[in-house]
Amino acid sequence: MPAFFSFVKTLMLSPVTKPIHIAKDIINQPDKAFPVVDFLKGLSVLMVILFHVFFAVFFLFKKDMDKLNQFVDSIPTGLSFILAFDKAVDIFFLLSSFLLSYGLLKVYSKQNGISIKRFYLHRFFRIYPLFLVALLLYGLGDINKLIAEGWYSLLFIENIFSKGIIPVQWSLSIEVQFYLILPFLILFLAKSKHPVKWLLLLTGVTVLMRFWFAYQTPEIYQTLWHASVNTPEGKVYMDTMYYVIETRITPLILGVLWAVILWQYPNYKLALNKRTFIAIWLFSLMAIYWTMRFPVYHSDVVFYTQFNELFNLASITLHRTLFSGAILLLVLVTHYQITHRTHNPLTQWKGWRLLSEVAYPMYFFHFPFIVLAWVIVLGTIDAKTITEIALYKIPLVYALAVFFTLYLSLWLNFLVEARFIRIGKQIETKWFGGHNGAQNK
Repeated sequence: MPAFFSFVKTLMLSPVTKPIHIAKDIINQPDKAFPVVDFLKGLSVLMVILFHVFFAVFFLFKKDMDKLNQFVDSIPTGLSFILAFDKAVDIFFLLSSFLLSYGLLKVYSKQNGISIKRFYLHRFFRIYPLFLVALLLYGLGDINKLIAEGWYSLLFIENIFSKGIIPVQWSLSIEVQFYLILPFLILFLAKSKHPVKWLLLLTGVTVLMRFWFAYQTPEIYQTLWHASVNTPEGKVYMDTMYYVIETRITPLILGVLWAVILWQYPNYKLALNKRTFIAIWLFSLMAIYWTMRFPVYHSDVVFYTQFNELFNLASITLHRTLFSGAILLLVLVTHYQITHRTHNPLTQWKGWRLLSEVAYPMYFFHFPFIVLAWVIVLGTIDAKTITEIALYKIPLVYALAVFFTLYLSLWLNFLVEARFIRIGKQIETKWFGGHNGAQNK
C-alpha cells in the first residue's frame, strides 16, 4: 500500500514537478560556444510575447479608433518603442541564419563539401513535428479552413497565398523558404575568395529590393502609419512589407554574414581603446532605440506634424536593416575585442538558456495564453463591456502569459520537440553516418 500511495502522490504532483525537472535538465546542459545566441533568442521570445500583449488591445479596439487612440496616448512616449517589439522576429531571422550557416561552414571545412540531403532531413525533424501539433491544435478552431487551406501551411507558402492558420507561421515560412537556397549559398561563399564582399553586396541588393517594393506602392509611404492601422492601406503595407521574404530577407543575409566572418576570421582580435569601445556600444544602442521608435503610433509627434514622404520612405526601407545591423555590429565588436570579459553575467544567465531551448514552442503557442491572461485580468469575456485598458494591467497580463506559455512549452519540448530531434539525429547517423556539425539549431 505505501508503494501505491507513493505512486498516486507522484502522479498527482507530476504536473508541477515534471516541468521543473525538464527546466533543470535544460539549464544544466553544457555551455554553448556562443552564449550571446541564447541571450538574444531568450530576449526575443519575451519581446514577441510583450508585443502581442499590446497587439491584443489593438485587436480588441480595432473597430473603435477612439478607444484605441486613448490606449496609445496612455503609453509614455519614452516607452513607445515597445510597440516595435515585433522586430524580435528580425533577431530570430538573424540567429537562425547564423546558426545554420556557421554549422554548414564548419562541415565544409571538415569535409570540403556539404550534404544537402542531410541538411534538409535535419530541418524536417527540427521543424515539422512540433509544427504539425500546432497546425492541428489551431486548426481545430476552424476545421473548414484547415481542410481548405491547410496545404498552404504544410508547404510553408501560406504567407503568400492566405492568412494562415497558425497566427505566427508567416515568419517560419520565410525561414523555410530561405532554407531552400541557404546550402547552395553557403557552398558558393565557401568556395569564393571574397565571401564577405559578396554578402555585403547581397545585403545592399536586399535593401534596394525593399525600397523598390515600397516605392512601387505609394500608399505605403504616403499614408501616416497611425492612420493606416486597421485600414486597407495598412493591409497593403503588411502584405507587401511584412509577411513576405522579398522584403524581410535582409537579417537572414546578415546572419550568413555573421557566420562567414567568424568562420573566415576565427582568431582575429580588435584592440580598441575603452573610449572607442564604449562609443561603438552607445552609437549602436542609440541606433537600435531609434529604429524601434518606428513605426510611429502617436498622432501628435514631430514625425507627423512635419511629415515628409521621402523621409517616411527611407524609414520604411531602412529601419529593420539598421536594427539588425546594429545588433550584429555589437556582437562582432564584443566577440573580437581582446579586453572584453569572457564571462558576461548578462549573457551567461542560465535563464536565457531555458528560454532559448523552448523558444520554438513558446513562439507557436503564446497567442492563446495571452487571450487567457487578458480574460483573467479583465474578468470578462464580453469585449463589448470593455471601455478602456489601464496601462498597469499590461505587466499582469504579460507575467501570466509568459508563465502559462513556458509551462506548456516545457512539456512540448519534452514530449515532442527534443524527442523528434533525437529521432532525426538517429536517422541521419543511420543514413549518412558520423556527426554533422550543421545541427546547431
